[in-house]
Amino acid sequence: MAEIAGLKLITPSSVAGSGVSLTGAKVVFTAATSVSVNGVFSATHDNYLVVVRGSVATSGSAITHRWRVGGSDATGANYARQYLEAEGTNVTSSRQTGATSSPWSSFNNTLPQGFHTYLYGPALAQPTAYRSISVQRYNDATITEYAGTHSLSTAYDGFTLYPSANNITGALTIYGLSQ
Repeated sequence: MAEIAGLKLITPSSVAGSGVSLTGAKVVFTAATSVSVNGVFSATHDNYLVVVRGSVATSGSAITHRWRVGGSDATGANYARQYLEAEGTNVTSSRQTGATSSPWSSFNNTLPQGFHTYLYGPALAQPTAYRSISVQRYNDATITEYAGTHSLSTAYDGFTLYPSANNITGALTIYGLSQ
């Protein structure tokens, strides 16, 4: 896991969840129903990049997130998101507000898939935003994009990923973006 120019590899202080472990700076998960990552956001960086590669046990599952601070998830109805998907010649979109979590991606089968999510200001005591882009390998290539906000002015130090159905297997790494 070499560092990339402008990106600083971040090692979480801890992880939680059944089948979740920390190998160096990589968070590895096997048949997990949730993946909690603690102690990754700080005053050192304003913005972050999370890179995930994984798969689900059988068929489709949204991969949603909640912000965390002090080992607890932010579960209030303060999440909003915009969704855009392009598959073949079909383009679909939707919007959701007042949710208790927000998706970063969708995994649609057992083949490996991936996404990267840019996080804007999660450690700052201000509303937090993100943008996530994923590629899925079923039928033809599908591009999915989520953009979202969390309206509370809270400084977070981590996040939890939840599959909406099935279990997820894979790995993730987190990078702080140079200021």
